[in-house]
Amino acid sequence: MKITILLSALLVVASASSVARSPIAKLKDIKPESRIVGGSLAEAGQFPYQVWLSISSSYGGWDCGGSIIDAEWILTAAHCTYGASEIVVIAGSLNIEQLEDTVQTRTASQVIIHPQYELTTLKNDISLIRLSSPLQLTYKVWPVPLVDRSEVNDSFEGEHVIASGWGRTSDAGPAPSQLRYVDMYVESQAACIGYYGSVTVTDGVICTYTEYGTKSTCQGDSGGPLVSKATGHLIGCTSFVSSTGCQSGAPDGFTRITYYLDWIQQTTGLVV
Repeated sequence: MKITILLSALLVVASASSVARSPIAKLKDIKPESRIVGGSLAEAGQFPYQVWLSISSSYGGWDCGGSIIDAEWILTAAHCTYGASEIVVIAGSLNIEQLEDTVQTRTASQVIIHPQYELTTLKNDISLIRLSSPLQLTYKVWPVPLVDRSEVNDSFEGEHVIASGWGRTSDAGPAPSQLRYVDMYVESQAACIGYYGSVTVTDGVICTYTEYGTKSTCQGDSGGPLVSKATGHLIGCTSFVSSTGCQSGAPDGFTRITYYLDWIQQTTGLVV
């Protein structure tokens, strides 16, 4: 089934206030054999908002993660859905190779990429998927609350956060099919700009400290959730890592959800 992709005809050109010191890479373009680093196995119902996206296009296919924000809406990264012709959404599963009977499968009826998404810089790397029919909400399939409006001006620096997704525990390790998660802390914006430059690390980006590369997101985790451990709110969407690899020690980059609350509300009609 074909999906409708809404794109702006005009992309905003980034203006540089500094030169990026380390190139970034979209997580679905990093080494095909590498994904989440240093993670732990998830338990049933622990991350009911996590979905797996199987994406097809005229030039191939790829997998990404996403977050349920409503029974009818999935939030993910723009670089995941860019160029897609079909998206299958799998909700309520821990194992992507042995799907449980309770798993729910939907297709995307509409994909809305942020109108100012930039393919090269990953600026505004956020996308919304409207499902062909609403999910049936259960303890294994449940929306994650978006970050609160009262937190719009919060940098979250030093906050304990959790990222989840399907992937390897190291760049060269075996590829598990079980959902995993990793605990991290939010890096300062200044430190992240020091790695990547202000063209990449805009106000719409939040970064995490990877503990010298021992804890990180990686290929296959794109579009997945970054959630505050204290509040349970979705504060980020997995976006990029250093092009030198997921275990390089450079910060991980996420789309900062507080920056896009108005766009999410205007696009979905949800009250956020």
